[in-house]
Amino acid sequence: MATIGSDPAFPQSAPDGGGVLDRNAVGLTKREYFAVHLFEGAIAKLSVNATLQDKANYAVEAADALCKALSAGE
Repeated sequence: MATIGSDPAFPQSAPDGGGVLDRNAVGLTKREYFAVHLFEGAIAKLSVNATLQDKANYAVEAADALCKALSAGE
């Protein structure tokens, strides 16, 4: 199954119990979820000379790369 960054990070089953994932669920996307955790690492490990914006950009780029790598593994 491909890892698509825009898919929900925590999808819910359909209300009818049919087991179908609700792609319109409200909440974080996989890309956002990955970026949050990567940003935590960037804050802790990247140079103190890097701005918060630099660290945020790094986290988003790394999240995109992670999604791409996970999708390519199929």
